Amino acid sequence: MRIAIIAVLVSFLAGGFTALILKGMLWITDLVWQREIAASPLYIFGACVVGGLLVGLTRIGSNHVETLDEQIAAASEPLKEQQRTIVMTALGAVFAVGFGGALGPEAGLIAAITEISVLVSMILARSAAEARTIGQASISAALAGLYASPPGGLAYSVEEEGRTGWQQAREASIPYLGFIAAVAGFVGFKLTAGWLFEGGFHRIHLPHYESPGDGSDLIQAVLPAIFGALIGAFFLHARVFVTHQVESRISHPVVQSTLGGILFGGLAAMLPFVRFSGHHEFEPMLELGAEATVLALLGLAVVKMIATVLCLSTGWRGGAIFPLIFAGGAAGLAAHHLQGGEDVAVAVSAGLAAATAAGLGKPVASLLVLVFLVGADTLPALCIGIAFGLLAASKSPKIVH
Repeated sequence: MRIAIIAVLVSFLAGGFTALILKGMLWITDLVWQREIAASPLYIFGACVVGGLLVGLTRIGSNHVETLDEQIAAASEPLKEQQRTIVMTALGAVFAVGFGGALGPEAGLIAAITEISVLVSMILARSAAEARTIGQASISAALAGLYASPPGGLAYSVEEEGRTGWQQAREASIPYLGFIAAVAGFVGFKLTAGWLFEGGFHRIHLPHYESPGDGSDLIQAVLPAIFGALIGAFFLHARVFVTHQVESRISHPVVQSTLGGILFGGLAAMLPFVRFSGHHEFEPMLELGAEATVLALLGLAVVKMIATVLCLSTGWRGGAIFPLIFAGGAAGLAAHHLQGGEDVAVAVSAGLAAATAAGLGKPVASLLVLVFLVGADTLPALCIGIAFGLLAASKSPKIVH
């Protein structure tokens, strides 16, 4: 019981600290990009190159392109992590987000929370098992706060192929501690975020939708789900290929990440919309996409995935869930334009769910995050998208180191 109380209290603090770190990342983003000259293609290119160089400097010592899942696994063993490595990971993620990377802030948040877990474990943990409990609870809390979904944060942090997060939670030494910790982290995040962020932070607002109740509208979810699943599969194939090329052909981490900055910067200079995670850009995309062509929306989805692959595969640290949501939403909207109809929310929901489930390979976590993030009004369409995304993921390669 003692370690359970400690883990829950640390999780509450981790949730609040996550909001503070996220605010700091957004402050750096504003510092880099809230300038009159920031709209210049040359400035965009230069900022991305500088960002790549800074990210590379934090990776000196290893040319291994670490995935988010690897980072989560390492963070669950806080006493085995070297503090310098944790600090460099956090700093690299801050640079990646601040300089416009097409990825989410997960890596920096997890690294910072791991640092807290290390300090708490060194003081209070009486064994490696207790330290592991604190580390795992803290990561669930951080992700629960970021994704605004306690069950989603837990499922993402523990879900593995063939075993759901719920199954692993039941096998934990303290039943349901992970979920309780995730709730504590979510509460800590919301309380702190309510003070730091004006007008809320999380929700992605879809067009108004009322289900007819007879299931007829769900037919309109099938084509968007197929489009979204293909986008997610493209992301997986591209990331595996590019990561292999980078690791096998370029030995120095600074060169890897700087090259990523050059390539990403060139793309962003031509198409500034591909910068950032896509979280805050999602609703503007829907507004502009209402008048866009099918090919333009599909092109936007593909280019967004290319930008994310260029960042992640060259050592820019971050997560892919928000870019996948953005690209899947664009693909779903393209399918809606192609097939017609009035249920825009159904098409967009199916597309983003399919892309997310395919790209992450975590269907349970994807569904639980999206239900909280976009709402349950389009839950059946989300489920259809998850099903197609799971099928696409099963036919796509996975990053294996």
